[in-house]
Amino acid sequence: MVASRCHFCGKYELMLFTCKYCGGRFCADHRLPENHHCLGIAEYKQKLRESGTLHENVQNYAGEAVQKGLGGASGWLRFASNNSALALLIIISFVFLLKPIPVISNIVYHALVFYPPSLFDRPWTIVTYMFLHWNFTHLLFNGMFLFFFGPELERRIGTPRFLFIFFASGIVAALGHMLTSSVPIIGASGALYGVLATLTILAPHIRIYVYFIPMPITYALILLVLLDFLMMGSGDAVAHIAHLSGLVVGLAAGYHLKSQHRIG
Repeated sequence: MVASRCHFCGKYELMLFTCKYCGGRFCADHRLPENHHCLGIAEYKQKLRESGTLHENVQNYAGEAVQKGLGGASGWLRFASNNSALALLIIISFVFLLKPIPVISNIVYHALVFYPPSLFDRPWTIVTYMFLHWNFTHLLFNGMFLFFFGPELERRIGTPRFLFIFFASGIVAALGHMLTSSVPIIGASGALYGVLATLTILAPHIRIYVYFIPMPITYALILLVLLDFLMMGSGDAVAHIAHLSGLVVGLAAGYHLKSQHRIG
């Protein structure tokens, strides 16, 4: 048998338990819903309260499962409805592939970049700037963040909540940047700081690798925050205020979701 990792603490075990409420796989210490901050059970209880009977609740869940399975008329919609983090990564990568085409690149980047003084003339850019990246290195780092942390958070809280946190963090990141600078910005970093912060609050014992060094996700987040504070004002062309602004949204969302679970 091959050992697998617990979705909560990251510990390797030969036999993991599957939670019937959220679908995650957990070690013996975290197999119970209350031991892995299961958000699925909170939604289950809410369904019970709204329906009044277990039978109706099961029917509602079955109907939702069928709708999610169908997703939409196309394969892309079916994929994106359950894998929005990966769908965002595909869209971001596709937009970047347009960069070597001068005519298209100029039009796309001019139309989508966030330029603070022009916010009221081009309000859509407070969202669209997240899909643009300066160069391959910029795309690579953000893409790795989205690939590894996005699906993990989406699996825990569901697609609608994940998308809300991603875009809310990105929007607040742009507003935070606008308060301190008039320089144009592009990139999903602010949104991804929100995603990482939310995941850190919900699953603080996950272990990740930072420059090939294993550490709890909490330490990694603290390290990133310290680097942003240290590099602030260095003129390194990185929007550090945007990162920290997005992180605040993620922390708030994480604590809110955690408290919701405890109340439910």
